[in-house]
Amino acid sequence: MSQENMRASDADREHIVARLKTAMDEGRISLHEFDERLQRVYAARTYGELTPVLTDLPAQRSAMPKVSLDKGGSVPTWVKIMWTPWVFVNALMVVIWLATGKGYFWPFWVAVPWGLALLIPTTIGVITERDKQRKRPPRDPNQP
Repeated sequence: MSQENMRASDADREHIVARLKTAMDEGRISLHEFDERLQRVYAARTYGELTPVLTDLPAQRSAMPKVSLDKGGSVPTWVKIMWTPWVFVNALMVVIWLATGKGYFWPFWVAVPWGLALLIPTTIGVITERDKQRKRPPRDPNQP
């Protein structure tokens, strides 16, 4: 029995739906076309009926950014986006402090509370993403 004649599971259908959502978000298909394809996905019983839904779409890139903060890992984009304003605003505060005579180090009152406020969601996000990465089963390249 070829794989095309094998029954598709609900998880297989959800995987196809996720790829269709990504294609719609990228502007590759319209909302109307998404709806038509969605109906075909949920009506499909076999892999042979599922795969034509994606044939004209490019292969999906990894949707999840790498969250490995171990040695040699990269910092996730969302962390860079959260912390970039903090870095630039505090650099500006230090420049102003230097330009005004280096008295009492008042930039502390901008940097520390804001930094602590950013540290909490950053820590929670990194831990959550690591747990997701660890729990995710390896993807079978032969599955749609």
